[in-house]
This record gives sequence, structure tokens and C-alpha cells, in this order.
Amino acid sequence: MLIQLIYSSTASADFSPAELTAILEQSVANNQANEVTGLLLYTKGSFLQLLEGSPAAVDATYARIARDPRHHSIEPHLRTPIHQREFSQWHMGMRQLDAATASALPQFAPVFEQGFDPQRLTAAPDEGLAILRAIAGLDS
Repeated sequence: MLIQLIYSSTASADFSPAELTAILEQSVANNQANEVTGLLLYTKGSFLQLLEGSPAAVDATYARIARDPRHHSIEPHLRTPIHQREFSQWHMGMRQLDAATASALPQFAPVFEQGFDPQRLTAAPDEGLAILRAIAGLDS
């Protein structure tokens, strides 16, 4: 059995491109060791992340992430069983969303132009999943 988990959080500080790269590299190493895949989005000081894998691996990864002091206000939005991975191409993909992304995905721009709104994502968790799928589709 596999699951997907989506959460959002607020960065404790602004991240430079080098700091985001370091986060990505550590995430890839950890996730590869634990057979977790997914995608991390960053915009305006907030994160939206999808993790997928076995329930034990995803829950352990999420618990580790929740303890990380580089972010706070961690809100889970979706935890659901899946039959197969949707983001298997990445042990962790990462995208920094910007005006070009908003132009490419105008239907989702209100959700991320000012940073991810946890209340909106909690009220409509499928919207977060749709954004992640759309961002992944831009890379196809």
C-alpha cells in the first residue's frame, strides 16, 4: 500500500537559491534511502509539499520535516491511499514558483501568488494536489 501526503508550511526566514538547493539535496538523499518520492513547491516564504511512499516511510519523513526549525505553521491537507506513485520521477523535485509559473497556470495563480494559504488548502485539499500535478506537467 502507498499513500500521498500533502502539507503546507511557512518558512522561518527567506531562503536563498543556495539554501533551497541544499534543502533539495538533503531531501533527495533522505527520500532515496526511505523510498519516498514527491514534489516541493516554494513561493513567497511558504512551502507546499507532496510526499508519497509506504505509510511508515511517509509518516516518518513528515515527522522529521515537522521538527525542522527552518519552517513553522505546518498544516497537513491530504493523506490518502494511492495505487501507484504519481511523482516517481523525483525522490524530491523542487520548484520555486514565480510570475512565469503564474502566467503558465493562471487558474492556480491566486492560490500561490501571495504564498500558499493553509486555510484554503485545508478547505479544498484537492486544489493543492491539482497544483502539484500541474507543476509536474510543466516539466513533461
